[in-house]
Amino acid sequence: MNIQLKQLTLSNFKGIRQLTIELNAITNIQGDNGTGKSTIFDAFAWLLFGKDSHDAKDFNIKTLDETSKAIPMLEHSVEGILTADGIETTLKRTYQEKWTRRRGAEQSELTGHETLFWWNGVPLQAGEYKSKIDNLINEGLFKLLTSTLYFNSMKWQDRRQVLILIAGEISDKEVLSNMDKEQVKDITAILNSGKDLADFRKEIAVRKKKLSDELKTIPSRIDEVTKGLPEPLDFEAVKADISQKQAALLEVENTITDQVTAYKQKAEEIQCIQNQVFKLRETMNSMQFEEKSSLQKVRNEQMLKLNDLKQQHSVLSHRLKDEQHALDVSLQSKSSIESEINELRAEWTAVSMAELIFKEDEFVCPLCKRELNPESIAEKSAQMIQTFTENNSKRLADITTRGRRLSVTFGEITADIETTKAEVHKLSASLESLSQQLSESETLPAPLDPDPDSVPQCVEIRQQIAKLELQILETPKLNLESLKQQKSRLQSQIYNLQVTLGHLDVIKRGKTRINELLALEKSLAAQISNLEKQEFSMDAYSRSRMDMVEARVNGKFSLVKFRMFNTLINGGIEEACDCMVQGVPYADVNSAGKIRAGIDIINTLSKHYSITAPIWIDNRESTNTIPHTESQLINLIVSTDKTLIIK
Repeated sequence: MNIQLKQLTLSNFKGIRQLTIELNAITNIQGDNGTGKSTIFDAFAWLLFGKDSHDAKDFNIKTLDETSKAIPMLEHSVEGILTADGIETTLKRTYQEKWTRRRGAEQSELTGHETLFWWNGVPLQAGEYKSKIDNLINEGLFKLLTSTLYFNSMKWQDRRQVLILIAGEISDKEVLSNMDKEQVKDITAILNSGKDLADFRKEIAVRKKKLSDELKTIPSRIDEVTKGLPEPLDFEAVKADISQKQAALLEVENTITDQVTAYKQKAEEIQCIQNQVFKLRETMNSMQFEEKSSLQKVRNEQMLKLNDLKQQHSVLSHRLKDEQHALDVSLQSKSSIESEINELRAEWTAVSMAELIFKEDEFVCPLCKRELNPESIAEKSAQMIQTFTENNSKRLADITTRGRRLSVTFGEITADIETTKAEVHKLSASLESLSQQLSESETLPAPLDPDPDSVPQCVEIRQQIAKLELQILETPKLNLESLKQQKSRLQSQIYNLQVTLGHLDVIKRGKTRINELLALEKSLAAQISNLEKQEFSMDAYSRSRMDMVEARVNGKFSLVKFRMFNTLINGGIEEACDCMVQGVPYADVNSAGKIRAGIDIINTLSKHYSITAPIWIDNRESTNTIPHTESQLINLIVSTDKTLIIK
């Protein structure tokens, strides 16, 4: 379809009061700046679409007076005669004020504006008028076909879309035929999945970001585990030290046992000597009793019994004192261990009851002071909870191990205490019985001392008794305090070394966790690499398609060429639509070059859409020659003429 503008009439439009222009296949409108050349172009655009030549809706149409105020009650209109494939159509658009005289008022007042439309002299509503214009030519296409600058003023994405439509459909088979077999395999799988490449690319980008974000956390997580590991020690030396101290402990315990055994043996020997003394005394008394009266014999028996009770009382007192002392030592040790166990219980309770409390600024960006997004908050809080839980678990395990060791020692001491208590109770009962017997014996009348020299055999017996009693005076005392302190010290040292040895398990678990994180890091990197491989394949597919599109597009233009994509530093590509005029970027081309490029673009678009429309060339004086075009040309030329010259 060939659209031409035959006539254009302006009435009170912007600064032009009245002007009618007859237009030909080539029309030159020339004049100095400010004479109204652009106003004519604005009038034509407003007639069709209600906008100026710069696509603005809100612009001043009214004619202004000397004070730059709108002249009231004027009708502003543009009328044009168009031909479309030889069929003539007259269009008119009028913008006027609405004046209303209110009841009782002397003068009318401005209450608004209205726009009126005519099509071949028939008045129309705004919607009807727009519908007829759209049937004649689409507004966007009209701008593309009438302005040499409009196409390159569009967003590059919109320009690119227009060029792809011009290039025509390119099948996947054609694109894949120019690609590497391995990449064809990847792209075919994606295409067969039914997913759009753009959506699939976004999906990969999201997955890559998620994997990359997780990958970035691996070093810090490894560092966190590493920092939590105890200092490395010579654990073999620790084990050897434990064995050495356990051997020393066993030696001390054996020494204690040996001394107790020796003490008991000595006590038994003394008891035997006492028994001998008792027998000798009995013999001596028997001899004396034979020489005394029956009363004296009875008195001697009483004295013998009293001495025996005193001796037994003395022995039992010593034994009771020793056992009580041993009981006190054991009770002190038990109390000390009990205190340690209670402290461990309190520590275990405190650790188990501890809660992670987030600070107010925990999830606030330290730079912008804004709260993190929910995803970041969830990730950070989960990481903090995990770290807090792991640390508490380690501390509870350590406390439990220490508690178990103390419980074993506590049990052993408790058993010793119970045994000693039973022995003390038994000795106390025996001593109480002896004390009662002794008290009863001592209340008897004092006996008359027999003459020791009355019987010669008694002197010899007394000598034997004296020797035996000297042996009894040499009875050793049992003092285990130093050995028990040494035992306790060794047990404490062994416990501390076993706690230190427990660090070996912590280190092993930490190294295992580090190896797991390293394996995860490798897996994440492999997944990212696989996704990047798919991206490279999609880039290759896009590059192959764009190469074909670019070749087809550029084959349709004589003067301009288009670069449809840019190659990035990493080898990837990004979509683009850069216009080049004889190898020079459009932005760097002078005004003449931009006009020629615009006409070349319009010629291609007109051919593609089979539509020609009037081309308005502003600053036509900047170029001497322009490409041939089938479209009507309206040249706006800056000259020294103070009024418009149309020819």
